[in-house]
Amino acid sequence: MIGKYLVKWKTKFALKHKAKQGSMSYLEAKQLGILYTYTTEKNHELVNDWVKELEAEGKSVKVITYIPKVKKADSFDYPFFSDRDLGSSGKWKKSEVRSFNETPFDYLITLDKGLNQYTRNLMATAKASCRVGVFAEGESDYFEMMINHDGNDFGALLRQVHHYIKNVRNE
Repeated sequence: MIGKYLVKWKTKFALKHKAKQGSMSYLEAKQLGILYTYTTEKNHELVNDWVKELEAEGKSVKVITYIPKVKKADSFDYPFFSDRDLGSSGKWKKSEVRSFNETPFDYLITLDKGLNQYTRNLMATAKASCRVGVFAEGESDYFEMMINHDGNDFGALLRQVHHYIKNVRNE
């Protein structure tokens, strides 16, 4: 499919022409974005709980989920997308993906241990001030902040990400 080739090219282009970004203090941040790949229902529930916690702190949170093999009968709590939502021109067909990508997030957080070509594209082209993700070799161009998390405990990852972003201060 030509769209898969074009999305790789557009991602590389976006990274090369990205303006320098920086982070504001977490206390000043108002808009948070969360991008993650659906793997298990338990992880999905942990994200739901974390979003409630972030909202209780006064943050506006927008979430989008990448689901590798979505079926029409599946239903999810957040907008989602799959590789089927990428057009042959390399542009996203789904309005939820375009809207998420155009949102000017103070922090855009991905919870994936490795980006795939679709989540990589969203991180590269996002209108976010600070992109946060799990450390992965060779992916530092996609982030302003990377968190080293070696374990498989998804809940521990959420707590660790929350801890580090809460401690960002502009002094």
